[in-house]
Amino acid sequence: MNIMTKQKVSPRGKLNKADLRKLGVNILKFTAPALAAFFGQLALGVEWKPALLFASYIFYALLQDFLSKLNTAV
Repeated sequence: MNIMTKQKVSPRGKLNKADLRKLGVNILKFTAPALAAFFGQLALGVEWKPALLFASYIFYALLQDFLSKLNTAV
């Protein structure tokens, strides 16, 4: 019994166009609210160091998402 779908999946360690498009959409979905919060903090007078710490958390989340997509491709 074949339970695999006919979805095109990248070979392990390589990303195809669809995977890169999904990654781009994920970057927009997850960074837009976070960047809005980051600039909102700056607008409210929060110092740049705590705001930079928040931005580094955003970067870490994006890097983790990218690496998980790269490593889980079949």
